[in-house]
Amino acid sequence: MGILKSRRRFLAGLAAAGIYGPLTQFGLARMALAGQTQQAQLKVVFVVLPDGLAVDSFQGGENFGDGLGLWHPVASEMDTAAFTLSEVSSELAAYRSQSLYLRGILLGPGNAGHNAWGWLLRDSQQNHSSIDVLLGQAMPGSEPTHRSLFAGPHAGIDGYPWFVSYQGTAIRTPYRDPKLMAESLFKAPVQMKRSEPGAGSLLEAALVDIQEVKSKLSAGERQKLDTHLDSVRQVIKDLEDARPPVGECQPVTLEPVDYRSALHRNRIQADHHQVVATALSCGITRVATIQIGRSAESLNIIDVSPTSNPHECAHRRSGEAFWKGTRQWYVRQVKLLMDELSRYQDPHVPGDNLLKHTLVVLTSEMADGAPEHTIDMPMVLMGGASGLLKSGEGAGRYFNITQQADRQHHAGNPTIGKRFVDMQRIWATIAKAAGTSVPYGGNIEPVTGIFSNV
Repeated sequence: MGILKSRRRFLAGLAAAGIYGPLTQFGLARMALAGQTQQAQLKVVFVVLPDGLAVDSFQGGENFGDGLGLWHPVASEMDTAAFTLSEVSSELAAYRSQSLYLRGILLGPGNAGHNAWGWLLRDSQQNHSSIDVLLGQAMPGSEPTHRSLFAGPHAGIDGYPWFVSYQGTAIRTPYRDPKLMAESLFKAPVQMKRSEPGAGSLLEAALVDIQEVKSKLSAGERQKLDTHLDSVRQVIKDLEDARPPVGECQPVTLEPVDYRSALHRNRIQADHHQVVATALSCGITRVATIQIGRSAESLNIIDVSPTSNPHECAHRRSGEAFWKGTRQWYVRQVKLLMDELSRYQDPHVPGDNLLKHTLVVLTSEMADGAPEHTIDMPMVLMGGASGLLKSGEGAGRYFNITQQADRQHHAGNPTIGKRFVDMQRIWATIAKAAGTSVPYGGNIEPVTGIFSNV
């Protein structure tokens, strides 16, 4: 009875303070042009594609291949604006002028296969939060509860929760249904009355009763209770810290669609793009991750093949046309995301479009899906990035970073050699460009030459 009494008292207090109540419509306050400072603020979007981007040629997809596949641009110099896009990377040709293609990155041990999703966005020891979560903590938007938005079109719908975003050592679950994601994001902000007690003080008052309960619990039960209370405190703090949007915010309302069905892949993908772009343009969040499908993806891409799933195609088991077609479809979705970001107004500099102040980071949990290796990883950084990205002064740029290598792989690559830059250093570099740092062990020396401020 003591626990129920405390819970009723606590929830009643939250309702009185305006915390625990219906959050439904946007309201005029959210639609206002509130707090626009005209000062640029960087946004970052990570896009993760499954099963590699075919960095090896069709014939070279065994024993770590040859590095002459469909992704890496062809260039005769280590650092140059004179390069030729390959058959898959050319899907992004429209954004070449604001793109930096990196070469010479190693993820994990280099040959961990599909397990690589577990550390793609994290440190090499898998001890810490992923880079999107770390950036979200350092770059909050107007609603701290959405400080790092995680969208997962068709990710894990087959029961395999192979998700790339981590809070500490805990896997985060993405929004799979874009309609539910929109409903979670675009709701009225909490309006606190300053004359009424805050939820934090209400919790402290409830703790008086809770202390009586704690004295009767075992050590393990007390620890669980303390963990839950810490979570409640954080939720209350996030709600109290929520602010109105900083831009002209037009909330998204979507029609329900079966987000698990291969028949609706294009529609679901487009809906995810719309919701993420809107959240960024509203200033609700400044960091987002879009994970398309999952490693070893089993859901067919009907536009390419109604019978062979993308994982089989990545392994070259269904022929060269489907191998290439699935990789092109994935990258084409990123081009469409870039188009979507270009259509929105930036919330902090209304005269600019959203893409001008957004860094889009595209990669995969693999380099190539046939031998399932992670050497010479595919990565391109795109977007205006508030002028921070060194992308060839309007011509685009290819940058082989192996001269800054800190790791070696025994198989290597006959095209660029056996020395590579550890992926976690790329995340350390992006963090520094965004004004923060990563808590990772090992080598976190930033890679120079990528950003103007690093």
